[in-house]
Amino acid sequence: MNPGTPFSQSAHPLELIPYFRRFPCSRKRNLVYTFIWNCLFGAFFMLVNSAFAGHFPSPRALAVFFILCNFVGYAIHALFSAGELSGLETWAKQQGHFARTVYFTAIPTLGVIAGFQATDWIFNIGFNWMGDPAWVISIAATSLVISAVISTIFFFREREASSAAEIERERGRAERVQREAVAANLRALQAQIEPHFLFNTLANVSSLVDRDPASAKHMLERFNHFLRASLAATRTESTTLGAERDLITAYLDILKVRIGPRLDYRIEIPPGLESFALPPMLLQPVVENAIRHGLEPRVEGGRVELAARREEGRVAVEIRDTGVGFTSPSSAGLGLANLRERLRGLYGEGASLEIADNKPSGTVVTLRLPA
Repeated sequence: MNPGTPFSQSAHPLELIPYFRRFPCSRKRNLVYTFIWNCLFGAFFMLVNSAFAGHFPSPRALAVFFILCNFVGYAIHALFSAGELSGLETWAKQQGHFARTVYFTAIPTLGVIAGFQATDWIFNIGFNWMGDPAWVISIAATSLVISAVISTIFFFREREASSAAEIERERGRAERVQREAVAANLRALQAQIEPHFLFNTLANVSSLVDRDPASAKHMLERFNHFLRASLAATRTESTTLGAERDLITAYLDILKVRIGPRLDYRIEIPPGLESFALPPMLLQPVVENAIRHGLEPRVEGGRVELAARREEGRVAVEIRDTGVGFTSPSSAGLGLANLRERLRGLYGEGASLEIADNKPSGTVVTLRLPA
């Protein structure tokens, strides 16, 4: 049970039986559960009394018996609800084991007395339970049994809730560790991408300054744009397809100055998908992979195409090249395998990465992300 939640709206002791956990918690449901609970207790006490008496009670006595059990049960239900609403139960739990034991013993005892008295007043049964030792013993025994059962149930429910909370905390810690690992992987990936690209770009700018100043200036401008976008990507946990398009466009513009007519590219992001959120540095490694392992080994170069589209409940991003394709195992395959693991860490089974041949030559890499 949750502290501060009325007994009539919180988890019910009957949920100790797994079958009864399938129904959503509500005030009406718990009132019905209390009726079932009362009848189960009534049946138990009736069997015990019948065993000691040697015969079953008469129909009238049986009806009064079950009415009495329901008066007792609903009185206990009401008292526990009042205890939670008033904060008495929370206070008793905070005081330690002794106060908790007193509380869970006193509530059933008061409920049993109230139930017996209400039954006597309404049906005018006429038993003098306060002056009859047999009735006092019966009430005491009933209270003791009910207290023991309810205390045991609440003990196991609290232990179960504590275990569930601990599992949830462990899950939260595991998710934080996983997010930190993904962030560390992103930083390591960025550290791998930037140095060689930085040095190659600066070497190309140096070689162009004297013979083609206009191309050198254009390359520096695009490189400045790329560095700004790349730095922004490393400082955030999420970016957009529009921002990724700008980053990849700057990257390919720089390469086009270096490679020349051997590189051609096209990027198509529908206006409705420009704001689609995705993790940073998810697409550029695929594009770089296509250039390094697909187009650069090919003498005549080729073309890279990036396109996005909506599918049922997902967004598919397709990166297609006309390079040499996967002719043998290489670091390209390892890089895409690492990307697949990153997707699994970020989305679980909600995302996928597919690699296929691009006829007549090259490779198609398709990422599907949950929309």
